[in-house]
Amino acid sequence: MVRLMSEPTLTRDGEVFVINFGDDLNTTDHVWVGGMNAALDEVEAADGPKVLITTGAGKHYSNGLDVEWMAGEDSADIITYVNSVEKVLGRILAFPAPTVAAINGHAFGAGAFCLLAHDHAVMREDRGFVCWPEVHLGMGFSRGLLAMIQSLLSPSIARDTVITGHRYGAADAVAAGFVDEAVSLDSLMSSALDRGLPHAATAESSVGLIKKQLHANALAALGTS
Repeated sequence: MVRLMSEPTLTRDGEVFVINFGDDLNTTDHVWVGGMNAALDEVEAADGPKVLITTGAGKHYSNGLDVEWMAGEDSADIITYVNSVEKVLGRILAFPAPTVAAINGHAFGAGAFCLLAHDHAVMREDRGFVCWPEVHLGMGFSRGLLAMIQSLLSPSIARDTVITGHRYGAADAVAAGFVDEAVSLDSLMSSALDRGLPHAATAESSVGLIKKQLHANALAALGTS
């Protein structure tokens, strides 16, 4: 069987740019990294007010790192690959326009970091979990990823999330601070627009610089400062 790769697609409607990760596992594999960098370049180069929304289709928003590929590679190649994913996360974290994650399903591992890197996030209320399963997989966290957790979540949530591998459904994800709102699937994109579109004009301001200042520690640890 040929394994499907995750190739993001970019669409535009006026001020609104949407990156769709697809309807498979949506792992942050090499194809995803290349596609994301190309899409972010295009959105960043667009003049005028804008808002960036990321989403997926089907069961997963993102299933995280490509662990199947990693299992057959040496440590140097794995480190290079993980660093490339972290650089994409850093680009989203400091993106010079409003960003909103529209979480259509599961966000595991690097997928949870991806949603956390956005300015805002809304999540489908009836399906999907946010989770870092590393403790159950015998894995740890890189310095950059751990810095994101420590700077973007409360200490108690950060501790419980990484130590227990707790899976947060939509309501719990709101309470924990992963997402701003849990909504119906039919309302997911409109709710994401409500979060981001009123601030589209800030894309022409110093918002990118302000994000770099706000997230300086995490960005430095991710190697994208």
